[in-house]
Amino acid sequence: MKSAKVRDWLEIVGIFSVVASLVFVGLQMRQAHEISLSQAYQARTSAAAEINAAFASNPAALSGYRKAGDGAEEEITPEEYDSLYRMIVSVMYLYDNAHYQYQVGFVSEEFWTTTRKSLKALMSRPVVNDMILDRLDVQGRPEFQEVVRSINEELRAH
Repeated sequence: MKSAKVRDWLEIVGIFSVVASLVFVGLQMRQAHEISLSQAYQARTSAAAEINAAFASNPAALSGYRKAGDGAEEEITPEEYDSLYRMIVSVMYLYDNAHYQYQVGFVSEEFWTTTRKSLKALMSRPVVNDMILDRLDVQGRPEFQEVVRSINEELRAH
């Protein structure tokens, strides 16, 4: 009888050990997920900062962007257009990446909604919109291309 009680107690201790191990593994997985989200956020932030710095240090691109915003597209010089086009190509990678991270659950709905509004504001400048659409078939995942086409339709409807 004594050995049966010892065996029962050992089984109970074994069950608690398994449960404790599973809880520990779950906590480690949660921490790894949070670290991954943090690293993805840091990478996005660094990429955005680099593009903003490159854009800010490119007088031709800035001038072309200002003219596009002022409705003076016809005043954009070839150098400004080329510089702006290259900046827009870089920015498209950021937006595509943000959309991808939204799709796989690395960013919130709120983040994507804000990012989409930012893309729409960028595309509201006709010259920039044309640049994005010109590049769309050779850049971006099909899901992102659909987002861009959807925004373009929204802008054309207004």
